[in-house]
Amino acid sequence: MKTIRLNRAFSALIAAALITGLFAGALRAAAAEVGESAPVLISRAPLAPIPAGGGGQLTLQFENRGDTPLKNPIATVTPSEGLTLWGAAFSFALDEIAPGGTGSITFELRAAATAAAAQSVGVELRFVAPDGAQQTASDRIPVPVEPRPAVVQPTIAVSRSGLAHPIRSGEPVTLNLTFENRGDAAATGMSASLSPTDGINLLGGSATLQLPDLAPGKSAVVPVRLQGAREIASEGQALSVELRFAYESAGVPTAASQSDRLNLPAAVSTASTAPEKTDAPVPNIVVKSFTFGDKPAEAGGKFPLSVVFENTGVLRCENIVVTVDGGESFTVDGGTNTLHYKALGAGATLSQTLNMQTVPAAKSGAQPISISFKYEYLDGARRASVSSELRLTVPVSQPNRFEVTPPAAPTLEQGSEGELIFSYVNKGKGEIANLEAELVGKGFVSPAASQYLGNVAPGSSGNIGFALTPDKTGKLKLTVKIRYEDADQNQQTAEFPLTVEVSPAAAEEPFDPVEEPAQSGSPVGWILLAVVLLGAAGAAVLVAHRLKKAAVAAPDEWDWSVDEEE
Repeated sequence: MKTIRLNRAFSALIAAALITGLFAGALRAAAAEVGESAPVLISRAPLAPIPAGGGGQLTLQFENRGDTPLKNPIATVTPSEGLTLWGAAFSFALDEIAPGGTGSITFELRAAATAAAAQSVGVELRFVAPDGAQQTASDRIPVPVEPRPAVVQPTIAVSRSGLAHPIRSGEPVTLNLTFENRGDAAATGMSASLSPTDGINLLGGSATLQLPDLAPGKSAVVPVRLQGAREIASEGQALSVELRFAYESAGVPTAASQSDRLNLPAAVSTASTAPEKTDAPVPNIVVKSFTFGDKPAEAGGKFPLSVVFENTGVLRCENIVVTVDGGESFTVDGGTNTLHYKALGAGATLSQTLNMQTVPAAKSGAQPISISFKYEYLDGARRASVSSELRLTVPVSQPNRFEVTPPAAPTLEQGSEGELIFSYVNKGKGEIANLEAELVGKGFVSPAASQYLGNVAPGSSGNIGFALTPDKTGKLKLTVKIRYEDADQNQQTAEFPLTVEVSPAAAEEPFDPVEEPAQSGSPVGWILLAVVLLGAAGAAVLVAHRLKKAAVAAPDEWDWSVDEEE
C-alpha cells in the first residue's frame, strides 16, 4: 500500500516537472522571439539657442537604465526642416554601454536663415540585447533656435535736382534723381518706372531704370533726360516714380513697392494756330430697325429676321461684308450667315431678311444676335478699312410641357386614412419653378392639405401625395389645385376635380391568439455530453486496471526501482 502511494506521488512529481519544463521552455522561446527590452534614456547636454543662419554643437547622451549591456549601439539622427547636420554622417557607432553607463555623440547643427524657434532632432538608437535580439529606442529632442527678427519695409526717399527755370516747350532738360534708403533693411533688386504727365516727354529710351542695391542709409543718383512737349497746357507738370524692390524680413525675402510723384514747373505754350487739313469723319453702318415676327421666338421654332442697315456717314461705303452670329440660341435656317454688298451711299439704307431657327435648348428671355460689319471708304486719295459690331436681342419662349397625371379614383373607408398620389413630369427644356399643390374640399381631414414642392428641373419627374381621412360615407368631392411658374416665368394654374366613393368602416374581427408549440432543444448538445461522459468512464477504467496490477505485483517494502511494463 505504501509502494502504491509512493508511485502515485512520484508520478505526480514527474508530471509537474514536465509541465513546468514545457512552460519554462515556452517562456524562453517567447522571450527569444520578442527580445527583452532594455530601458534607454535619451537626453542632450545644455545648449544655448542656435541663431538663425548660424550653427552650434549638440551632444546627445544615451543612458542604459537596464540590467544588461547594450551591444553594438548605433545612433541615427534626423534634424527637422529648419536644421542641417553639418560635416557629419547621419549615423554614429558607439561603444558598448554597460548597465548604468552612458554613451554620447557630438555633432554640429546649422540653422537655416528662415528657421523658426521650435526645432528638433529625431534620435533612434539600435543595439543588440544579450539574447541576440535587435532592440530600438527612439525619441525627439527639442533644439532651441533664435530666429531672425522681422523688420519693417524700408522707405526709399526719392528727390530731384533743381531747375534753372520752368520747362519750356521743346526744351531738353536733365534731372538727377536721388534714391536714399532710410529703412533698417537693405533694398535689393531695385527698379524705377517713370511716367511723366502730358506736358513732359521722356527721352533716352526705356522708361524703367535699374538701380543698385541700397544698404540702410545709402543712396544712389540716376540722371534722367526730359523734354517739354509741343503743347504745354498747364504749369503744374509731374513725374511719377514707381519703385519695386525686395528686402529680407526674418530671413525671408519679401517683395515691396512704393510710389512717388515729383512736381515739375513748366511754361504754358500753345500749338500753332495755322489751319491744318483734317480727315473726314469715318462713316458708320448701323442697324436702323429690325423685326422678328409678331411674337417671341419659340424654342425649336423658326422665324424671319428682317434688318434695315443705314450709312450714317458723309462718305460712300464699299465692299461691305455683313456676318450674322446667333450665338448659343439661334442659327441661320438653310443659308449662309455672311452677306456681301457692293456699296452703300452716304445716308442710304438697305434691307435684308434671313430665315432663323431657335435652338431647342435655348434659354427663355432676351437672347443676343451679333451683326458685324467690315467695309472700306475713300477719303480723297486714301482708302481706309473699318470693322464694327452690333448686337440685337430677340425674346425666346420655351413651350410649357409640364404634365400632371391624376390617379384613378381610389376606394376609401370612413374613419380610415387613405392617400391620393398624382404623378408629374417636366418634358420641357426649361425649369419649372415654385410648384405648389393644394387639396380642396369638405368631409375629410388631411395633415398636409397644402404642399410646396419647389423647382422641377427639365426631364425630372415626381409624385404629389395627399393623406386624407373621410369622416362620412357616400360620394366625396375633391379638387386638387396645382400652381407653378413656367420657363417664361408666367404663373400657371391647373385644377383636377375627383369624386371618391367612401364605404362604411369594416367591422373588426375578434383576436384569437394561437399558442405555438414549444420547440425542443437541439440534440447536438446531448450527443456531445454523452461522448464526454463515455470518454471519462473509459479513462477511469484504464487507470483502475493499472492500479490493480501495480498492487498485486508490488512487494511490502519500499522499492525505488522503476517497474518494467509487461
